[in-house]
Amino acid sequence: MPTVPGTDHIESVRDAQRAGDEIGYPVVMKASAGGGGKGMFLARTPADLAGNYDRASREALTAFGDGTLYMERFVEQARHVEVQIVGDGKGQVVHFGDRDCSVQRRYQKLIEEAQVTAMPPALREKLHDAAVRLTSFANYRSAGTVEFLYDIARQDFYFIEVNSRIQVEHPVSEEITGQDLIARQLSVAAGQGIGVTQQDVTFNGHAIEVRINAEDPLNNFTPSPGRVTQWDPPQGAGIRIDSHMRAGDLIPPFYDSMVGKLIVHAATRDDAIESMLRAIRDFRITGPKTTLPLAAHIIGHPDFRSNQFSTRWLEDKALPAYLPAASQE
Repeated sequence: MPTVPGTDHIESVRDAQRAGDEIGYPVVMKASAGGGGKGMFLARTPADLAGNYDRASREALTAFGDGTLYMERFVEQARHVEVQIVGDGKGQVVHFGDRDCSVQRRYQKLIEEAQVTAMPPALREKLHDAAVRLTSFANYRSAGTVEFLYDIARQDFYFIEVNSRIQVEHPVSEEITGQDLIARQLSVAAGQGIGVTQQDVTFNGHAIEVRINAEDPLNNFTPSPGRVTQWDPPQGAGIRIDSHMRAGDLIPPFYDSMVGKLIVHAATRDDAIESMLRAIRDFRITGPKTTLPLAAHIIGHPDFRSNQFSTRWLEDKALPAYLPAASQE
């Protein structure tokens, strides 16, 4: 598997700086025991590394009970792409296409798409093949996601990790394949096999998912718990809502802030973008603040429409432009 140049476990700041000199800056420190951006810090210089090592280790320890870190070269212009698979534990693996999850803040995914339209088709086929080969070799059993970094400049991809679970963004894969991935996962768990072959899986159209988080983007994404006074989701062909929320429900302050997912499916990426913008506009939520207005800004942005962005785009470009303007409205 192609991997980003990096280290095994690093035990100290001195080890990290020695590794940084060998790998080449910038580098990124990551928690060995978990993901989701916890314990993950960028260092462009040895001084950055010294300043952030203890902070990264403490955050990893708090989040996962283990402060062990590892380090990788940081790819400046990258897309976060992944392949949805289901394996039967006996070497048989079926993939359900790829997803682009490059719109991120603090390494947390906010918007996901299927299929990946920013990669050449031949490279996407290699991506699928790499994911299937790895999980077949491991006799992987269950649904899972094989995650990669797509290096835009080098036109290559690097393996990151396998998320050995169903993921938040799985609905976009379901929408373009017509497959119920939860049913596939339960079938494997029950010893009945995957239930479909690779030839059974076909791909149709484009799907986009927006995560609805109870956070206030204008206040540094502070969690916004409280009573939901109105929850009227949009309806219509190609619109899907995955949520337990209803008017009158209370969002507590103790858990993850995601309260729902808005998914659209259309014939083309352009059609899906327009459908998503209409769906967000028609969504009525009152009470706690949510990230839906920010999602509308992202989806409608010229860079998103033209598919010209990277994993750093939201924080480096879109948010700095959005926040001052939105705060004046």
